[in-house]
Amino acid sequence: MGYRDFKRSDRVAAQMRRTLAIAIHQNLPDEDTSFITISDVEVTRDLSVAKVFINTLDPSQEKLALKTLRLNAKQLRHVIARQLNSRKVPELRFQYDASLEYGQKIEHLIQKARASDPKFDEE
Repeated sequence: MGYRDFKRSDRVAAQMRRTLAIAIHQNLPDEDTSFITISDVEVTRDLSVAKVFINTLDPSQEKLALKTLRLNAKQLRHVIARQLNSRKVPELRFQYDASLEYGQKIEHLIQKARASDPKFDEE
């Protein structure tokens, strides 16, 4: 699969993910962003909107992280514009990615089910 096999929106999303990860930690206050990671970026086909999925080290910091990113979206968009060298820079829409917590809950339930099933130890 070559470079051209990927859609343009996928290439832009990948570049934005890398750029945002760096920009957040270089351009925003450490106390508000040191716990934020970018888990994914999805860009619409027309490049007008980018959904940016974030995680935090502590799920209780979700609201603070989203508030900080939304307040600084314009500044982050300017950084992205310089990096992408594109006429069109997507609007940033930040969302919390709860998949980590969901995965941990599922893993916990599986372990609990295994522990309560005497047949599991016999196999």
